[in-house]
Amino acid sequence: MPGPTTYTSQPQQQQQQQGRHMLSHVNMQLDTYLANSDLEDLRAIVRSLLATGPTGTTSCFTSIARTRVQHSTPRKLPSPSSLFTTASPDSSFAVPTKALYDTLARARALFGVGLGFESLPILTSIINRILPLQWEIDSEMEDALIVLDADLAQAIQSCREQLASGSDLVKDMEGARTAVKALRDAMDNCQEVVESWGGEFPLEKGMMSIEGWKF
Repeated sequence: MPGPTTYTSQPQQQQQQQGRHMLSHVNMQLDTYLANSDLEDLRAIVRSLLATGPTGTTSCFTSIARTRVQHSTPRKLPSPSSLFTTASPDSSFAVPTKALYDTLARARALFGVGLGFESLPILTSIINRILPLQWEIDSEMEDALIVLDADLAQAIQSCREQLASGSDLVKDMEGARTAVKALRDAMDNCQEVVESWGGEFPLEKGMMSIEGWKF
C-alpha cells in the first residue's frame, strides 16, 4: 500500500524555528507531567486549551501538529492483504483486522491537521482492497465500512478547506486532482462490484461528498 504523498509546501523556516523555540522552553515540572500523564488526560487538556486559549492558539497548534505529522507519519503502510481476513478458513465473508484501523488512524492524522489531499491515497488503497470482498449484513465488516465512509467524508471536507485556506497548502494542484480522481474511480468501481453481488454500497457519504466536485 502506498504511503502518503505530499502535496503541501514545507512549513516556512520561521514557523519551524518558532516551534523549536516554544518546545525548548517547556517548564521542567510541566515536562515531567507531560511525560507521566495519562493519554486521555492530555487529550482533554489540549482540547480545553484549543477551546479557551487566546486568539491564534488553534492556528499555532495546527501548524506545529502539521509539521510533526509530516515528519512522523510512516511512509510504508501495512500490506493491503493485511487489512482484511475471514472469520474462519471455510468462510468467504471478510472481516477487518487491526491493520485496517491502524491505517485509518494514519489517514485521520493527516486530514485532521488540514492535509486532506495527503490522506486520499491511503483511503483509496483501502477501497481498492475492498473490491474483491463480500461481507454479511450487520457484521463487523459492515461496521468498519461505516467508519471508512465517515472518514472519506471528513477527508474530502479537509481537502476543500485545504484549497480554501489561501496559505499555499496545496503546492501540487495537478497531483491533488489526480488523487481526487483516483479516489472517485475507486468508489465508482466499488459501487459497481458491490451491487453486482447484491450488496448495499457502503460509501454513500463519501460518494456524496466527492460527487460533482471540481477544482
